[in-house]
Amino acid sequence: MQQNWKIYLPFLGILLVYIVGMFLDIMDIDAAQYASISLEMANNGSYLEVLHRGEDYLDKPPLLFWVSALIFKILGVSNFTYRLIPVLVCILGIYSTYRLAKLFYPQRVAYLSAIFCASSFSVFLMNHDVRTDTMLMGWTIFSIWQLAEYVEFEKWKNLLLGFVGIGLAMLAKGPIGLMVPVLALSTHFILTKKYAFFFRWQWLVGLIIVGLILLPMCIGLYQQFDLHPEKEIEGQKNTSGLYFFFWKQSFGRLTGENMWQDDSDPFFFVHTYIWTVLPWGLLVFFAFYDLAKKVFIKIFKPYFFSQFEGEKEEYLTLGGFILPFIALSMSQYKLPHYINIVIPLSSIFTARYVYILLQNPQYKNLLKIAFGIQWANVVVVWLIGLLFATWVFPLENVLIWLIIIPLLIFSFYIGFKGQTRFQRLILPSLTTIIGVFFILNSHFYPSLFEYQIGSVIGKYLKTQKDFPSDKFAVLHRISGDGKDIFIHTVDFYSQKTQPFFYETEDFVKTIKLGEKWIVYTDEVGLEELKAKGQVEILQTFDKYHVTQLTPTFLNPQSRRQATNKVYLLSFIYSP
Repeated sequence: MQQNWKIYLPFLGILLVYIVGMFLDIMDIDAAQYASISLEMANNGSYLEVLHRGEDYLDKPPLLFWVSALIFKILGVSNFTYRLIPVLVCILGIYSTYRLAKLFYPQRVAYLSAIFCASSFSVFLMNHDVRTDTMLMGWTIFSIWQLAEYVEFEKWKNLLLGFVGIGLAMLAKGPIGLMVPVLALSTHFILTKKYAFFFRWQWLVGLIIVGLILLPMCIGLYQQFDLHPEKEIEGQKNTSGLYFFFWKQSFGRLTGENMWQDDSDPFFFVHTYIWTVLPWGLLVFFAFYDLAKKVFIKIFKPYFFSQFEGEKEEYLTLGGFILPFIALSMSQYKLPHYINIVIPLSSIFTARYVYILLQNPQYKNLLKIAFGIQWANVVVVWLIGLLFATWVFPLENVLIWLIIIPLLIFSFYIGFKGQTRFQRLILPSLTTIIGVFFILNSHFYPSLFEYQIGSVIGKYLKTQKDFPSDKFAVLHRISGDGKDIFIHTVDFYSQKTQPFFYETEDFVKTIKLGEKWIVYTDEVGLEELKAKGQVEILQTFDKYHVTQLTPTFLNPQSRRQATNKVYLLSFIYSP
């Protein structure tokens, strides 16, 4: 591939969209909860024993909390600083995707792999809605790359770095950070007949490294939970923190031990993955079929087995993708972002497939289908983006339009006038997803967050000096239908753990007669407080759970039907 400045332009555009997203408000529920836990950790200094609003926390491993708390200490508390380390790890993951592909395929395949990974819908999304999966994906693909380098060249530094990556991936989200590299490497060893690698004593050194990385977390879990069987967690005593981390949280979703269950079908991730890696989703399925066919021929018809020039045998991407995909599909509780860990691997075998289509004239019919799929993506995705910018939340910022319109024009121009098939196939979709996510991050999400009232209230509390900071409370009385009041954004943006009550009676028991309090509450809370004392409504808000977008909310004419009223009020207790 010709090395010149133009090949970096797509990554520059992607990076700029990432950076714009890093300044967005943090989204309820999960990301805001993790941000508030990180802030609480920075304030209380309890790094080994994780607390959430002063209570024992037993759910996600602590890596995200540790790095965010550390960065809060160094650079201060902000939307940007919370996201900084996870986004950098994600970028490391994209680079690792490139290097892993380059190890087995021509450089153009490696370049495409990085493009596909960096520009996938869910990768854009998880770089502003930062949860544990952002670092999980980055560290997992980093570990696979390093261990693949070790298998090829047997250098100790690659072995050590590979297991450091596994340890950090496990610290990010648990045993799946080990499971994916193991499945990827095992598949590769079996299909390339490198059976001796299963018995390398060096793996034991790697496991020691993983153990050392996990040791601080394990000490914290043991001290916080295993030494205190009297503690009640999720209604149960005798809770082992170590058992929860190494088994129940992950594998318990397969065995039924974990309390989290939903009614998702076994094919949930099949249809979810189409938009997870948008605009490349349908190409992924064609590419997987081609790779599976290649493996079938190798096993059952080896005399027909062949490879293109510059390709080495590798099955890391096959095993690392399909086996975790099947395992996650068997889980009794599924959310779309659970599958993000395999995006880099599918990006590599999709890039391989596209490279074959572009290089070989005999695949011209398949290439026509690929062009049709990608043009459908371009049209549909631009229509959705422009709908958000002109109808859902009309965009009046001229500067943003001056960026969007050239991207829109270029995506169609390069599709018809591009000098190469690569330009005509890849660049329209790539420009489209960059342009539409620029609309989302620069305009749609800022408009949407006007309905995330927790962050509005939290920022208000941070700036107000006209009432005592210890005379504020949140009263949550309505549950379900997206009407819940979430405390996490209030805590994070006010930079304080605020009093939170589910019952009005519990609230009034904590305050003195005649005291004036500022209360954030819903309609039921408002009526109940009126019966308990003097109420003055300071502000009324239309609230919406911003992660659950519906046509009713997106339609400006029906939006108010989807929102519910919440209030910031002053309350003087005088029964």
